[in-house]
Amino acid sequence: MRYFAEKLILFYLRILAKIQLFKIRPIVIGIAGSAGKTSLNYLLSEILSTKYKVKASKGKNSETGIPFDLLDIELKNGGIIGWLTVLIEAKLAILTNWKKYDVYLVEMGIDGPNEPKNMSYLLKIINPDIGLVTNISFEHSLYFDPLVKNLPENKRAEKILELTAQQENFILTTLNKNNCAILNLDDSEIVKVEDKIKAKKITISTKDKNADFYCYKFELLKNSTLMEFEYKNNKYKLEIPNLLPRHFAYEFLFSLAICSLLDIKLEDCLNIIKKHILLAPGRATVFKGIKNTTLIDSSYNCATLEPLIDMLNFLSDIAGKKRRVAILGDMRELGSLTKVMHEKAAEYILKNSDLAILIGPNMQEFTAPILKKHKFNFISFETFTAAKQFILGSIKENDVILVKSSQNTLFLERCVEMLLADKSDETKLCRRGEFWDKIREKSF
Repeated sequence: MRYFAEKLILFYLRILAKIQLFKIRPIVIGIAGSAGKTSLNYLLSEILSTKYKVKASKGKNSETGIPFDLLDIELKNGGIIGWLTVLIEAKLAILTNWKKYDVYLVEMGIDGPNEPKNMSYLLKIINPDIGLVTNISFEHSLYFDPLVKNLPENKRAEKILELTAQQENFILTTLNKNNCAILNLDDSEIVKVEDKIKAKKITISTKDKNADFYCYKFELLKNSTLMEFEYKNNKYKLEIPNLLPRHFAYEFLFSLAICSLLDIKLEDCLNIIKKHILLAPGRATVFKGIKNTTLIDSSYNCATLEPLIDMLNFLSDIAGKKRRVAILGDMRELGSLTKVMHEKAAEYILKNSDLAILIGPNMQEFTAPILKKHKFNFISFETFTAAKQFILGSIKENDVILVKSSQNTLFLERCVEMLLADKSDETKLCRRGEFWDKIREKSF
């Protein structure tokens, strides 16, 4: 009975969302990929808002999140009353919500291979005019495990990546010839479907000189980040007054490609990025911490290995000769890949940190033994609450500290909050508000 009720609710929300979209008829930009969706959404929203009226989903990327965002409604609690209220509000929105916007930036996140958690279902709600996949890696691998359980262990990872790519790439291969696909040529799983894409293609890369937008330099300066790139045989420089990890090279390239499609001059786009870059909360924001430390807040999520590696490299890049402290929580929902991914994480912890504080059962079980074998300076805890006093006691003057973790049950934004020098910066952290306060209380 519950199964049919859930299907009926999703169908209802899907139809109303499509009606709402038909009323407004904006240019729809669909952002898929394993990491970087929300950061790109924030960046594009800032750039495009200088010329267009923009609506951005900013993290609402699921089978319910997208309809809720389109209809401007919110589920305030998950009980029967909460759902009845939101369903009534959804119907009223069709009659009363006529807010106009020119561009809709929508994140499209997959949580598994089956409906309604996959890309094919999301494409029943919304069909982008411009589609892109930031990258493809192991995300929510737990939900792909049933499809590979009969394979030898050494073949599972390869098959899970293939199945994940299949879902992510649907957003590109289902675009029609009047649409546009923006392709990251540095991702081999995306390149595999290039010949199947009917839409117009714009390519980006940090490796392939033949890409339409080719970034040949991305480096950190003292207090800024420099990117140099080529477009239509002309060379350009972009210096950002922020220290940023390398994955932002791709977000800038994606943004420049979209600007070229929406008639925003390249020079204007570069100026907007310089002046108005806005980082999504918990995604590589740098704060001043207690004891004159530098805090890198990447506490929103850490669902896959690649973003963790990127942020550990970033920690090493900006620390210089200062002590590097990595406060890292579990990568969650990796299923049968949990062990191997956490073991691989140890390799990059060894290279890019001087002290590691590990939080969560997976880090304890799989990462800690490798660090111990190498006689590395580390300590592990089951929860943030257990780690709290050790963190406060171990931080030294001028440390550079990275905080990164999956969000489920760990909520390491509490760690960032604890270490901030200026408590007014708490408003810039992820998961603010009464709802999240209640959720965090349950994880102590």
